[in-house]
Amino acid sequence: MADKNEELPQLKELYDELWNDARSLIKDMNKSIYVYLFAGFLSLVFSTIMIGSGIANWNKIFLGDAETLTYVYVIAETFGSVIYVIFGITLLYWYRKLKRRYSKLVKMEESLRTK
Repeated sequence: MADKNEELPQLKELYDELWNDARSLIKDMNKSIYVYLFAGFLSLVFSTIMIGSGIANWNKIFLGDAETLTYVYVIAETFGSVIYVIFGITLLYWYRKLKRRYSKLVKMEESLRTK
């Protein structure tokens, strides 16, 4: 019982700090959520570039005009483009998930801003 009584002042201090910084916390959180969107799209753009480069190098191999490093590039580009696609889709999934999860807080902050 003594441990719970010792935690109460610390919890009150934490809640007071959150209460004072609520608006800036919501703004920062909203900006952080958009980082997921930006990074997801950027990953998908890079993956399309890597896929295009990989196709060009695969064509070199199939035409018999490939150097030794071309084989290394093809492996790296193929593997890397798959990883980038998975990473981009995962980031966009997290963006949607976080946007949905915190949409009520963002709307509340926006309504307070307009008042």
